[in-house]
Amino acid sequence: MAVKYDPVLASIGSRIVKRREELGMSASELAIRADLTSSTLSLYESGQRAMGVDKLHRIAVALKVPLSYLQSEELDEFSAFPPEAIPVMEKLKGLTPEKQRMIIKMFSAQLATL
Repeated sequence: MAVKYDPVLASIGSRIVKRREELGMSASELAIRADLTSSTLSLYESGQRAMGVDKLHRIAVALKVPLSYLQSEELDEFSAFPPEAIPVMEKLKGLTPEKQRMIIKMFSAQLATL
């Protein structure tokens, strides 16, 4: 269903395009990987069509990012990091505080050797 301009949909669409381009993936390739038609993907990328969580999830999987990368402000928060770091950071967020501190301590020690 086509919708009027919605800044949230436009933001999600621009994030899809940005990540797709970071991966060097064409829109046609993403459509195939996400099991969408090219015209439907185009509407999503331009923010002209709302999508269900199932389709957003398929796009996220095809783009190799967590769903939250597309649906929240985390893209802006992590934009200074290479795309490969985002899933690692998502996993870190899912750990207990104690395990987070342990991983950060180990990571900091490794960084000090560089």
